Amino acid sequence: MKTVWRVFRYLKRYPWMAAGTLTCAILSTLMVIVFPAATKWIIDDVVRANRPDKLLPMILLAAAAFLIQHFFNLLRIILNNTFEQRVIFDLRSDLYSHIQLLPLRWFDNRATGDLMTRVIEDVNSVERVLIDGIEQGVVAILQVLIVVSVMFYLNVKLALLALGPFPLLIAGALTYTLTAHRRYRLQRRASSAMNALLHDNLAGVRQIKSFVREREEHARFNRVSDQLRHATLVVMRVWAIYSPSMSMFEAIGALLVVAFGSHAVLAGTMQLGDLVAFLMLTAFLYDPISRLHQLNQLVQAGRAAGERVFEILDEPVEPGVVAASGDRGAGITDPGYKTRILGDIRYENVSFSYIEGLPALRNVSFHAPPGATVALVGATGAGKSTLVNLLVRFYEFTSGQIWIDRKPIREYGLRELREAIGVV
Repeated sequence: MKTVWRVFRYLKRYPWMAAGTLTCAILSTLMVIVFPAATKWIIDDVVRANRPDKLLPMILLAAAAFLIQHFFNLLRIILNNTFEQRVIFDLRSDLYSHIQLLPLRWFDNRATGDLMTRVIEDVNSVERVLIDGIEQGVVAILQVLIVVSVMFYLNVKLALLALGPFPLLIAGALTYTLTAHRRYRLQRRASSAMNALLHDNLAGVRQIKSFVREREEHARFNRVSDQLRHATLVVMRVWAIYSPSMSMFEAIGALLVVAFGSHAVLAGTMQLGDLVAFLMLTAFLYDPISRLHQLNQLVQAGRAAGERVFEILDEPVEPGVVAASGDRGAGITDPGYKTRILGDIRYENVSFSYIEGLPALRNVSFHAPPGATVALVGATGAGKSTLVNLLVRFYEFTSGQIWIDRKPIREYGLRELREAIGVV
């Protein structure tokens, strides 16, 4: 639930849109109970009482309820779409901003395709699932509460029978929710792995053709794609058991209402109009419950996607960088004044490792005076590029010191330092 609450923090940026969406949802849901009531009055007070003069007003009442319901639904959908797109824009913007502030070391072992999947697909999943799901979930719960209240007002015994399957529905939903998260995480991971491989192969298609590796790369892609197929089938097979089971439990409740309601009508303790209205209310009760089951599936997928998004947002930024709240205004620190850098560079016993325990540089020392031309010569992998990367603080050295104009390099602001050094 931590991921859902973190999405809520983004929703709170637009309280008026959230309030407007909720108000429209309440008003449209209230109209649901009008049609069963109008049907009951038509059967009992018009048809059975032979009062055709009352038919038109009842029809107009039901029509007005439908118009009002769909009008507020229209407003709700427009408001919610605007609302969710603003939230997703903020989330994607914060994610991209944060990615730019991460140290280069963080990118070393991460595939570009995986990062693209998180920024595009995973954020879209958060939009479709968590935001749409929250809005539709609120509407469904409101409808359940309103319909249940009316059912108890009409007939307590039938209301209790209609609610009879609820313990089974709750138990099934809890079981699915507690076990689904791992399956969806594996599915998202497999999708990301396939996208990463596809991106790398398309970017390197010239090399693949040069070394005649088409067959091998096709086989490698099929292996990764098969992992995604398997992960998706696992998700779908569990859903194939869960969804029909929930529908069966709902049908049990409807059958109980039909059986006991029909018996009450035959016994003369209940009017036919009341039974018809109650059956309509039962349908209105189980319809949002069915939507909640589908939302449960979507929310589990959204949680897995949201975790992958917030996993990046939780990564620490490179030293000397400010990550403002929500990454708005985040950026490289600037001391507020400009120091003229002459270019006197000195390395003193500098050591550095890309991987702990495997030093790339060890106790390197040299001096490059201002205006001098210094050539670093060595075999591939000797550390020439690494020395330059340390100078602009793309990476942080593990020991020793780098001086610029007799000042430790870490005392310079990153913006000040990088604007003064040109890397070709």
